[in-house]
Amino acid sequence: MRCLQYGIMLLETLTRRNPNEFEGDLSLKQWVSYSLPEAVMDVVDANLLTSTGNRLQKELDVVASIMKVALDCCAKSPARRTNMKDVVMMLQKIKIQLLAC
Repeated sequence: MRCLQYGIMLLETLTRRNPNEFEGDLSLKQWVSYSLPEAVMDVVDANLLTSTGNRLQKELDVVASIMKVALDCCAKSPARRTNMKDVVMMLQKIKIQLLAC
């Protein structure tokens, strides 16, 4: 799977939104990008969040990190997109952070 497709799939999964839902100049990528990192709660699918309090903030930080990886995969220029080997390594690091919570 190419990085661009993977990034879009991650964004769709984490937001539960379809890229075709947006009109005009706004896209799924832009909507998420404008919301990170401060307003991640506004774009993430609430069904993915299971914690409260301090743990909730840690979950939101992890989701924001994954969304950042997804956005890196969605760069307009193919040369600026993260390669899939690096994506896997970044996601493994995020997984370790999540398990440490």
